[in-house]
Amino acid sequence: MARMRNDLKAHVAQLARFCVVGALCYATGMATLLALCELGGFHYVVGYIGAFFVTNALGYLLNGRFTFAASNVERASMARYMFVNVVLLTINTLALMLLVEVFHLWYVAATLLLATINIPVSFMAHRTVSYRIGRTQAPGDGRQANA
Repeated sequence: MARMRNDLKAHVAQLARFCVVGALCYATGMATLLALCELGGFHYVVGYIGAFFVTNALGYLLNGRFTFAASNVERASMARYMFVNVVLLTINTLALMLLVEVFHLWYVAATLLLATINIPVSFMAHRTVSYRIGRTQAPGDGRQANA
């Protein structure tokens, strides 16, 4: 029972760190999106994709070090991280276009809505796919528990 409580606390702490990193990335992404669209005159989809690349670099570094405490950054984990985010980008770009074009939501409001939905989805995807943290690893520990 105590182990389950400790595991739950560790998972909650890891999710909280993920949310802090996500908030920072979101703010950076929104600034990039607004700069590209409002100042640069780019279409909102182009701005959204541009913001994706900026926030990916920042998110990969911060989540690897701060959220999931990965002891080393490897190309394979970067490839997995990018794969997860490209899948999410594809789904979210289609959802963004649907929200803006069909439901006539302001692109900034639609982006905020999608970011909120993505928090738990991307957390679990990065935890299990990008950084490969599973039952044999303690949350926040980039090493195998059995090692």
